[in-house]
Amino acid sequence: MRPKDLKPPFSWEERRPHMQDGVLYIPSFYSEHEKWSFPGFETIFGRSAPVFVEYCSGHGDWVIQKALAQPDACWIAVEKRFDRVRRIWAKMHNFNVPNLLIVCGEAQVFSRFYLPAQSVDGFFINFPDPWPKNKHAKHRLVQQPFLDDLIRAGKSGAEVAIATDDLPYAQQAVEVFQTPWQSRLPAPHYTTGVESYGSSWFERLWKELGRTIYYLQFVKS
Repeated sequence: MRPKDLKPPFSWEERRPHMQDGVLYIPSFYSEHEKWSFPGFETIFGRSAPVFVEYCSGHGDWVIQKALAQPDACWIAVEKRFDRVRRIWAKMHNFNVPNLLIVCGEAQVFSRFYLPAQSVDGFFINFPDPWPKNKHAKHRLVQQPFLDDLIRAGKSGAEVAIATDDLPYAQQAVEVFQTPWQSRLPAPHYTTGVESYGSSWFERLWKELGRTIYYLQFVKS
């Protein structure tokens, strides 16, 4: 399979939530998400198993590695850019990864309207756009409304891991994650090394450019 083999399933005028060939499409500028009935993970994956969600999946390297290494778990890759979704989709087919669902849509919209309550065992946020300028701060993913959605969707004991090359973003995340979240790491609650975390295209890019990668981990108590 090649990325260009994945075609958009609808035109802009006909946009609607739609699931086809391992991809859940959640359209932008759409206001009727509540009307779409999510089939449930057991129906999608054909079995009951732990569910893990990766946000900002990029080219899909990290989540493909995880899904192949943990075939007994169900993985969800959330990426809003269709060109990147195409890359993930091609890898999913070429590496034969049956335990992966790709979501083409906004992270917060998917979390709020499509994730069932207390259904997810772990969340991973890998290299979210830091939106470094203050005037763009409202676009950052890791903010209280998004965490409220994760609290609702996460099981008791669910964990959230974050990887970023932006220190101010890591520091802001520490401030935002309050009760019922608890840090797995001692103050300042981030580290620059995590064994067996996995590798992604962005991680390799930033390391080649000499940037430090910061890792955070929180648990829903």
